[in-house]
Amino acid sequence: MSKLITGTTALPVAEIEVPQDRLRTVSEAKVRGLMEAIGIFGFTTPIEVRRAKGRFVLIDGAHRLEAMKRLGEGEIAVRAFDMSAQDARGREIAANLVAGMTPLQDAVFLAAWQSYYEERHPETRQGSAGAIARHGLQAKNCSFAELVAANRSVTPRHIHKATAAVRRLSADELRILDCSPRPVPLDAIEKIGKIADAEERAIVVEKLASGEARNVAAARHALAVEKGVKAPPKDPLQEDLETLTKVWSRTGATVRRRFVAAHVDELRRLIADAEASDE
Repeated sequence: MSKLITGTTALPVAEIEVPQDRLRTVSEAKVRGLMEAIGIFGFTTPIEVRRAKGRFVLIDGAHRLEAMKRLGEGEIAVRAFDMSAQDARGREIAANLVAGMTPLQDAVFLAAWQSYYEERHPETRQGSAGAIARHGLQAKNCSFAELVAANRSVTPRHIHKATAAVRRLSADELRILDCSPRPVPLDAIEKIGKIADAEERAIVVEKLASGEARNVAAARHALAVEKGVKAPPKDPLQEDLETLTKVWSRTGATVRRRFVAAHVDELRRLIADAEASDE
């Protein structure tokens, strides 16, 4: 349970501790946007913190806190609570699930929400239908999945599949993907999660996040080429030329003469073009 500390409405910015294990990476673009908005309208939405052994730890509002730090503000408006670290994590997850995030962040937070409920209600880890019904786990998970699915114009099934995929990725892989210049789509998250080999998965993540590969298939193909497993992709025009050459080499003289007779005008133009280009 949590209790609002009514006597604490503002705190020194420098004294608020930011946990290292936060689920969401701070976006530079969002911080800059908040700095501009705060400069125009002032600081309007308090951040949330919890009291822990004489210090205050951030629950929700990392972007707002970073913006105020960069603006050189000494204090920041807060809503302070007495609550456990576990419930603080649950509150962070819930607040971000309702907000707008990338598909990867949606999946990460939904996976974290499920873990949070399993920690609070260990009996649900075994998939007990009765326990899930009693604690409302199924309804709560579905409501968040449906919310995210509606915002993304996809089905809840896609959301659940992506959530399962992020559980198979390491913290470093999730961080790298989260910092990608382009948001990683849901289908890519699912495909990455299916790569069993940890080394291959890490390289695919790097290639995708850096923009070196446009999708998971291209990243895996590039890796295979680097390892000498697959030949590099051929030029489509070169492939057509090789096909035509093979057919020509297999035909007899009679067929070749008939072909030339049928296409003599076009062949003459092509020969003239080729000779002209050599001059």
